[in-house]
Amino acid sequence: MNRLAPLLLAPLLALAAPASARLLLETLDPPVMLEQDGRPAGLLTIPPNAAAARLPAVLVVPDLLGPDRRSDAYVEQLVGAGLVVLEVTAEPEQLSGDDVRRAKAALARHPRIDISRIGLLAFGHGGFVAAQAFAGQDPFAARVLLYPGCGALLGALPADAPPPRGRLLLLHGTADEANREPDCATLAARIAGPEPARRVAYRSAGYAWDFPQAEPLSPWRHPAPGLAGRVTVRGWPALTALSAAEAAGFLASMPAVGW
Repeated sequence: MNRLAPLLLAPLLALAAPASARLLLETLDPPVMLEQDGRPAGLLTIPPNAAAARLPAVLVVPDLLGPDRRSDAYVEQLVGAGLVVLEVTAEPEQLSGDDVRRAKAALARHPRIDISRIGLLAFGHGGFVAAQAFAGQDPFAARVLLYPGCGALLGALPADAPPPRGRLLLLHGTADEANREPDCATLAARIAGPEPARRVAYRSAGYAWDFPQAEPLSPWRHPAPGLAGRVTVRGWPALTALSAAEAAGFLASMPAVGW
């Protein structure tokens, strides 16, 4: 499915918005560091005034250069929709499958988390790493992969990996040389989970349209996910608002996954 004609952006934003309004980061309590096996795992943000004893949660995995402001718009929407968020901590260019698995384990053992409703949201190389880290036993109720390097990921996944348990939303741009549309269509079908994957190809968007630091420097070159070389980044703030709302709405409605 291709989108995004600029004239259609406002109505699409309204359609994509999750049930609850986003909460600005500055209005939230500072995130708390979770540890697993004596090592930092990630920064935890719990929705304010959350009444439920156990809450759905989302593991957020950064791109190759480590945590950045890219996640801000998504965290605001996710927390506003009543989801706990754990942002994986990793040194620049050192993110590994072990980092992602350790963070998932720390999130699952937290007493406020409903372990049957844990989702994944991953940016670029983070999606490339996370998809491989859980290729053998995917524990997520829903997954949102943003421009994960579709062609490279297709080549890296084991051919005999069992299908994931949770549903999939794959977001990428049609002007992204690291996420060609035919590759992303094939990837979405391959890792769809129990129901057909939802894939959105934003028209004219490149890699990491949601990277705010890129806007003053646009265009610039970012390390490509799963590949040597770099890919062009052009910030697109209006599209970021849409993709963050779309991702949060998808994750907020994730069904429970049985164990």
